[in-house]
Amino acid sequence: MGGLFKKPKAPEPDPKIEENLREQEIAAEQERVDAGKKLAAKAQARRRGGRKGLMAEGVTVGTPGREVEQLQSTLGRNPRSG
Repeated sequence: MGGLFKKPKAPEPDPKIEENLREQEIAAEQERVDAGKKLAAKAQARRRGGRKGLMAEGVTVGTPGREVEQLQSTLGRNPRSG
């Protein structure tokens, strides 16, 4: 009659389920961190000027030792026609 008044014990959780859950949590955290880094990189590129960062600093037309082509101001027109 002792079984009538006692609660049954819960079974032990499966270790495989616990391990899978831990791995999923780690993967989700890593994904969140990567997304944050991407957003931060985009914001920094926007602040720094985007395409301006493609050329090294100090590289301009007329810098000794560097050949940088200068664009004509008459794009689309024939320069010989006056």
